Amino acid sequence: MTRRALISLILKVSGNVNADMGIGTRIPLKKIITLNQEVKPFVSARCIRRCIREKLYEKGLSIDPLQLIGGPGREQLGDIGDPVTYVDDDLFGYLRPEEIPLKRSSPIKISHLISLRHAEIKVEFAARFQRDFLQTYKESYPAPFEIELAEWLGKLNVIISDKVGRFTSDEITDEIKKKLGDENSLPENERINRLKAFLEILLWEGWEFPRGAQSPNVPEFYYGVIALTKRFAPIFGYVDINEEGKLNNNLINNLREIYSPLFDGLYIINYKESLFSSYIKTQDNRIEQRENQKLDSDNIANIINSICTYIIKGK
Repeated sequence: MTRRALISLILKVSGNVNADMGIGTRIPLKKIITLNQEVKPFVSARCIRRCIREKLYEKGLSIDPLQLIGGPGREQLGDIGDPVTYVDDDLFGYLRPEEIPLKRSSPIKISHLISLRHAEIKVEFAARFQRDFLQTYKESYPAPFEIELAEWLGKLNVIISDKVGRFTSDEITDEIKKKLGDENSLPENERINRLKAFLEILLWEGWEFPRGAQSPNVPEFYYGVIALTKRFAPIFGYVDINEEGKLNNNLINNLREIYSPLFDGLYIINYKESLFSSYIKTQDNRIEQRENQKLDSDNIANIINSICTYIIKGK
């Protein structure tokens, strides 16, 4: 059976970090309007993957530089599609539009980061003025524009499968098959290194959004829920905040009551209070429960290693 890590993070976002298409002189936020007319800003999954790619590159991993594809006059950037050389082609998949398309479905699925509640959108007025404090400058009229800003708590959902570093025959070329050998799989230590690098960014280091209207902007980590399971479970609907802006423990308790038989491990992380709880299934199907443990760098590293061991080694 496929082993998965289901991860739901509650993060705080401020400013305008992933702008939508401009409307006149206004730079709007990406946002959705719900059935009851609530406005919920969001950051696209594509934007978050880009941020994580940049962090993976900073860690020294190779990232697909893309290539020009298409006929004369129709060239556009597209994936190279080499998951052995490029870690993002492995983790996030790719599509090479050939006569018979070569594609890999992503073993790591990432959702949009969407606000949990209605958010008030504020507009900041700005303008580009002539730099008359210089000795020589261009005389001109100011160029005004507006930027939409908001501060909100959002939820990011991630599904990681055990297909990291493993490939099927129809998603790799014959050249790559020769590199991989008969099993069409990377060595176990390389699979672990790639997943570990991704999890360190996702659960520990964070990332910088590509744009920040006020300053360089990174998400603030509030809460995290991680379930390790061989059977799919809809945990994401049980991760929410209460009216005080704290993790809704009533929903978490309901999650445990209904779905704990499906979990081989469950972690509840409170980043702001530096606490975490763990519920691990033993070999004799008992639940080893440890609540309100101190969260520090060693324990975060242990959680990441536990996820890698479960996903890659099957333990």
